[in-house]
Order: sequence, then structure tokens, then C-alpha cells
Amino acid sequence: MKKMLFLLWLISLGPLMAAAQPMENPVHWAYSAEKTGEGEVELVFTATIEPGWYLYSQFIGDEGPVPTSIVFYEADGFTPRGETSEQGEKVEGMDKLFGIHITKFRDQAVFRQRAGIAAGAKAISGYIEYMSCDEEKCLPPRRDEFAIELR
Repeated sequence: MKKMLFLLWLISLGPLMAAAQPMENPVHWAYSAEKTGEGEVELVFTATIEPGWYLYSQFIGDEGPVPTSIVFYEADGFTPRGETSEQGEKVEGMDKLFGIHITKFRDQAVFRQRAGIAAGAKAISGYIEYMSCDEEKCLPPRRDEFAIELR
């Protein structure tokens, strides 16, 4: 009898456990800082994108998906220089999910930001906001925190 009750209890937990599963995330980020000169670094944000999924460019306009953006928390001794560049395998054209011309990445995207740093600066932190879609659906926008140590 105890085994039967335990089995029923276990079966009843199934839907609750399924609902508690983490949200699908087909984009995985890596961060680094490369010293480019005295008092200057280049921050590198590399997105590895699972097959069949896309990450949107930071330059897609106001309509459509959420563009990728990198936001830095204010910190003494850190000054971004210029625009964030992006590179990777771009797919450009009419997006059937949004019905507008879009630039997105597949497989991998690399975003680079030059920054001035003061002596003694130890880390740069902030978050990346982005959205990913496959050919049939989009996931809600995500906001991933980062902290990059400066050496």
C-alpha cells in the first residue's frame, strides 16, 4: 500500500517538475578583455548560437525583435570608446516572423567594445539584452549579467 501511495505521489509531481524546468536558452555567452595599449582594453562578447536559432543584430531599428544591446554599469575608471562592433555569420533579408528586413546571426556572433581604463580598475560589469528566434518561434528577451576582470 505504501508503495502504491508513493507511486501516486511521484506521478502527481510530474507536472510540477516539468513546469519548474529552466527556460530554453539557445544562446551562450563568453566574455573577455584584451589589453590593446596603455590604459585601453577591448572587451569581447562572444555568443555561441545553437543550430537552427538566430541572435538579432544591434542595428535593426525600432520595429520587430529586441536588438542585442550591451549595457555597462557606471564605474570609476571605465570609459567606452566608440561604437560596439559586431561580426559573425550574418543572415540579412525579410524575416517571416516579423515581416520586415532584419539582420541576424547564426552559429556565432562577436561583439567588440573598446574602452579606456584607469590604473587600478579591476572589473567591468553590466548586462547584455538580446532576443533569439528559430524559424517558427521567438523566445522572450533575456538579460544576462556579466563581469569581466581586468588584468
